[in-house]
Amino acid sequence: MFKKLISILYFFVLFSLVLSEQLTITQTQTSSWNSNGQPFSVWDVKVSNIGSRVIYGATIVGISNLELENIWSVEQKSSNKFSFPKYISQNGGLMNGTYFNFGYINKNSQSAIFSICDIIY
Repeated sequence: MFKKLISILYFFVLFSLVLSEQLTITQTQTSSWNSNGQPFSVWDVKVSNIGSRVIYGATIVGISNLELENIWSVEQKSSNKFSFPKYISQNGGLMNGTYFNFGYINKNSQSAIFSICDIIY
């Protein structure tokens, strides 16, 4: 029984790794400043489809260091959850080898850490 449970867990871990490798996130800082001792930084985020399937949507989650001042070019679902802009699915999805960008201002000198879940194929 224990062996079967380990096999099932292994399958789910492997499956989740495959899904997470469909999209990558890279961030570039484009500006920064301090206002009354509060650091601010502007980030350009590139979400790339490196998988073989068309992706119509996903949830992007700020898992740490996210202190938003402003965010653009994604749909905000909650304080730390965002979805693909609607034009992605309306225009046939995010094809293999393509990407979209969004940006944000963080009330911090460092970038936020994002993860991706709920990928829609």
